[in-house]
Amino acid sequence: MTEQIKSGIAIAAKILAAFGIAVTFMTGFVSIWKPGNWYQIAVGWLLTGGSIALMITTVRFWAGGFFGFIAYGALRSLGGVLVANTYHVSRLYMVMVSASILAMAILSHRFTAKRLRVTMIDRTTIVTAASCVLITVIMGDTYMGLAVFNLGNLALLLAWWIARASRRNRHKSQTASVLTV
Repeated sequence: MTEQIKSGIAIAAKILAAFGIAVTFMTGFVSIWKPGNWYQIAVGWLLTGGSIALMITTVRFWAGGFFGFIAYGALRSLGGVLVANTYHVSRLYMVMVSASILAMAILSHRFTAKRLRVTMIDRTTIVTAASCVLITVIMGDTYMGLAVFNLGNLALLLAWWIARASRRNRHKSQTASVLTV
């Protein structure tokens, strides 16, 4: 029973930490995006840069949760296609949103593997994708927000392609070494 309580507290702490980092990033981004005084811009850059640095160093900690969050959003958005008029958006826009979220869920699924060796390219691309999601939340239901979201998809697609190419090259070199022995 105490292990379940500890596990529950650990999960709650992870969720609160992720929420705190997301709020810090979004606060910093808004301070940069809608500048006022020079010190607000400086504080915005500090908050945004600090949250990005924290995300990069803790990717292993939150990448699986990111997939879960995005996959849940993909399922919810599919329902939104059916009731697009309720949200005062076109059905075509909701189809594009659903396709984009579903693509991000598919592309980020590989980060849930326990044995995945997370490279610096992987870290950079998943943080880019997460940042694009947070910026999209700030921008709201706009085509510009959807374009920013899909920049995250492009980053994840690039990481997937690079990982696939490196696996293929490792496999070829292993096969070549076995054949020469």
